[in-house]
Amino acid sequence: MLFRFLGTGTSHGVPVIACNCKVCKSHNKKNKRNRSSVYIVTDDNKHFVVDTSPEFRLQCIKYKVSHVDAVFLTHSHADHLHGIDDLRIFSSIQSPDTIDESAKNESKPPITIYTNRKCMEHLEFRFPYLFMPVKEGGGHANIQLFPAETSFNIGDTTITPIPLMHGHLETTGWLFSKWDKNHKNKESIAYLTDCNYIPQKSFDLIKNNSGKLKHLVIDGLRIDKHSTHFSFLEAMEAANIIGCAEQVWFTHMTHKSSHNQVKKYIKEHINQFPALKSAKSVLPAFDGLELKI
Repeated sequence: MLFRFLGTGTSHGVPVIACNCKVCKSHNKKNKRNRSSVYIVTDDNKHFVVDTSPEFRLQCIKYKVSHVDAVFLTHSHADHLHGIDDLRIFSSIQSPDTIDESAKNESKPPITIYTNRKCMEHLEFRFPYLFMPVKEGGGHANIQLFPAETSFNIGDTTITPIPLMHGHLETTGWLFSKWDKNHKNKESIAYLTDCNYIPQKSFDLIKNNSGKLKHLVIDGLRIDKHSTHFSFLEAMEAANIIGCAEQVWFTHMTHKSSHNQVKKYIKEHINQFPALKSAKSVLPAFDGLELKI
């Protein structure tokens, strides 16, 4: 399974518009952070996206995303959702008056979007045209919504939704798991962004369903505390409670810290957390980073 970060930034992205701070002016590619999104290719060649950020079109072009079988939304905030129109490249409904006659006869199955019920409500309210018949114009993305509440399979991959809290908003983390050929050993990647609280039942879901948790990707906004996101220290505390991750990665980071400054902060504080001291690595992720299990 290939897991690629399309974006690791917060809602403003990095660089921030009109900001002249050192991080925003940096030439280090690891300090360039698009809004958070992930692209996954499974061993049986299924293609998944987690969140359609406002840069989704540019992310797909840069990282050569040519196919999408399913989308997993964490929540309905604009920085995780507002690239949804660009799914029409991968599956669209054409209008009857389309100029391209061949497109009228193209039949592509809809892309299923998995998320929680609150996010489904927000999506239907804010993007009603996606759920209406196309009468004229160029068409729109062909999608269908599915409320993800328990584990399910897509091909050879098991997906487990992980309930999280982002202030007062319920969000969904995702656990992607695969079995070896003998179906004896399971390996997983957990993706937990946009949260400042993880319920105990969600800690248990991760521990009980991961097998070997090869990678834990967790929300780590900045050094200072925030009302709806984990600070770096809080992210480390949560990762320590999970306890079983071989490698831990911060995502959804602001421009307040450079890539190297985040690494330095982690190194200075890691001795407080026994489980993290024994992990292979605890590091900030960066756009374009590839993980494999």
